Amino acid sequence: MRDFVREAVDLIVIDGGDGTVREVMSAAQRAYKGHPPRLAVLPAGKTNALAMDLGIPDSWSLTDIVAAHRADRVAWRSPIHIRWGHGRHPEQLGFIFGFGAYVRATMLAQRVHRRGGFNSLAVLLTLGWALLRTVLGGSRSPWTRGDTIRTSRDNVDIVSENIYLIFGSSLHRMPLGLRPFGQPRDGLKFLAMKAPPRHLLRSLPRLLWSDQSARLEQDGFVRRDVEQVTLSIRKSFILDGERFPGGNLTIARGAPIAFLVP
Repeated sequence: MRDFVREAVDLIVIDGGDGTVREVMSAAQRAYKGHPPRLAVLPAGKTNALAMDLGIPDSWSLTDIVAAHRADRVAWRSPIHIRWGHGRHPEQLGFIFGFGAYVRATMLAQRVHRRGGFNSLAVLLTLGWALLRTVLGGSRSPWTRGDTIRTSRDNVDIVSENIYLIFGSSLHRMPLGLRPFGQPRDGLKFLAMKAPPRHLLRSLPRLLWSDQSARLEQDGFVRRDVEQVTLSIRKSFILDGERFPGGNLTIARGAPIAFLVP
């Protein structure tokens, strides 16, 4: 990446899935000092949520990318920018953040991938498996007990409590037409579920496809749009499919990046 900077490379093509995109974005953010060049994605990974959000087909080729670059066909996306307190780990850029039950569900998804399930199929199977583990696990199950988290926003301490799940993304659209944040829109969006989850089966359709946030909050499911939030967590979290260590995290809406589109 430093070689790309020295050679004034103004387009980087990423052949892979969401995890590979995360690695390239994060490295480019550091090497280009916060001003990465245009990026293009050839979707070839286990999950390709960003490519789906950008409307990139499986047939998208390098020739198509060069043509889009010359025609200035771009879509801007603001990644999630994660920083650890005291710079304990390199900063990361990604598009899908998860904590709590999301970490456990991702570990299940690895099994699905090994058995040949990818993209939308993997999402569907993982959701079903995680739901069964939660509903059938009982009150002592780690799926229902939750994980302790301390949250603050705009320098105001909000609460320390047990959370079943936190899911966040800055993508506009999610796989399978899911709408965990309500109406599709720009910005950094979060869904938090308190532990133990109440009326999960009854609330699931509204959680995944409805815009009725007020009704969901009565059962402990909270949707929020934020520019920046601070989370203090002891356990690990997931960013675009990879596990990272917890700590004092600052999670913010990153500067927009230009992606080439058809």
